[in-house]
Amino acid sequence: MKNLLRLLALYRPYALWIAASLLVSLASLLANIGLLAVSGWFITAMAAAGLAGATIDYFTPAALIRALAILRSGGRYVDRLISHEATFRLTGGLRGHLFARLEPLAPGALADLRSGDVTERLRGDIERLEHFFLRMVSPLIVACLVGACLVAALAPWSREMALAAAAIFLLAGVAAPALAAFCGRAPSRALAQHSAQLRARLSDDLKGLAPLLATGADARHFAALERTMAELLAAESKVARIGALGQACVGATGELAALAILALGAPMLRDGALKSPDIAMAVLAALAALEAFAPLAGAFGGLSGALTSADRVFALIDRKPVVAEPERPAAPPQRFDLRFRAVSLTYPGASRPALAGIDLDIGEGARVAFVGASGAGKSSLADLLVRFRDPSQGEIRLGGVALQNLSGRFLRSRIVVVRQDPHLFAATVAENLRLARRRASDDELWAALACVGLAETIGALPLGLEAPVGVAGEKLSGGQAKRLGLARALLSDAPILFLDEPTEGLDPETARQVLTAFLKRAEGRTLLIATHRPAEMALMDQVITLDDGVICRARRASD
Repeated sequence: MKNLLRLLALYRPYALWIAASLLVSLASLLANIGLLAVSGWFITAMAAAGLAGATIDYFTPAALIRALAILRSGGRYVDRLISHEATFRLTGGLRGHLFARLEPLAPGALADLRSGDVTERLRGDIERLEHFFLRMVSPLIVACLVGACLVAALAPWSREMALAAAAIFLLAGVAAPALAAFCGRAPSRALAQHSAQLRARLSDDLKGLAPLLATGADARHFAALERTMAELLAAESKVARIGALGQACVGATGELAALAILALGAPMLRDGALKSPDIAMAVLAALAALEAFAPLAGAFGGLSGALTSADRVFALIDRKPVVAEPERPAAPPQRFDLRFRAVSLTYPGASRPALAGIDLDIGEGARVAFVGASGAGKSSLADLLVRFRDPSQGEIRLGGVALQNLSGRFLRSRIVVVRQDPHLFAATVAENLRLARRRASDDELWAALACVGLAETIGALPLGLEAPVGVAGEKLSGGQAKRLGLARALLSDAPILFLDEPTEGLDPETARQVLTAFLKRAEGRTLLIATHRPAEMALMDQVITLDDGVICRARRASD
């Protein structure tokens, strides 16, 4: 519940839009109830007048009926406009707030989560929370206000009639679906959790489908998906059964209120204390009130799922960043040499350090190859350079300034890392390249592509630079995606480039051509390469061998 209150607090900047949405919804519902009630009164009054041979002013009720019909139709249209505008504004604010909180966490504070789990929290859970106002908060408030208006309208005729209607509205319209939701909170939470697990598993398995098929592990993973799906369906069935009971109670609200009004109004009608048109109007108003209470079963039914999503999302953004931005960042350095002094790094929960006692000086414009087996510490060096993590011990300086004293935004604009699997967004080739330099011209993009041997491939596509690369670059081969990441790094103005296995997956001749052209284009920049290829080591100035996080050898490439 605490996280639910935190979620509601995020709505505060949009209070006027929320109030406008609630008022328009209320006016629209009251107009619909009034239209049915006044119409019933008018028909009954006309019939009574005809039987008695009396005259009646039919202009006023006819005009009121027309006004209520116009207000109902116009109100519903305006209600859709304002309520959805309020929801869109809430959505934008919620997403902006969450992404602003998540950005400092990546990747270090999220390393223990699967990518599919993070994606599900950012998509499924947030989408569920985005509908919280429109489908839960707004219907509950409007239903309570409508019920209060009807009770207030009945009170001048009969206190007992008003109290009976109030009790039915509260018990059948509000308490019954709330009780059903309370009884169904366990399966509702299980449903949200199983749904998140299924999406996360499916996302991870689709991304790794090729290795699963190659190793024969696909059957085991597909069986796990089927088990999760079966659990999801079982929880969904329980939620549906409990929700149906709540929905049935809500559906009977209007009928029960109408019966109560008839039962209490009949003696009053017999005694002359209430006229037949009035009791007809009261009964029809009670029946029409169902429209206000009908959404409450779904609103309460979705509350447990929303609470689960809120818990998952806030648990994510409440994580502490593994690195802290300096309160007063130091002035940007004028030179870009790197100095490592007694640098060690131990990951949380690890039994031994990933890096230990690293002492290293790298001058501006140097070309250094880092070699070693998988897990030797090459990628950990890259994480330290861009401050995805801070050293457990020791210090790294850029141009004489400790990295901890530089802002992360500045540091990552001066040091660019190209991973083994560079991330490509579901956008065009040009849009992915311009992440490095927003105002790069098409000619500059083609030049960068030509440098990595992709110009001919991209040029052969029907849309060229505007061709979509698909989700995570799925429309490109692994080698093409890697080279697109290299082209993006070339477009940046960063004076230091760290390439992690830049030619992995390329044939030796293509790898030699790509790296040779890349080195020529990156002339004057500091180039750090994690590699295992002797041909790439030969193009460097210095080769540093890492073993279990320790520098065991440093030599010139010519030695």
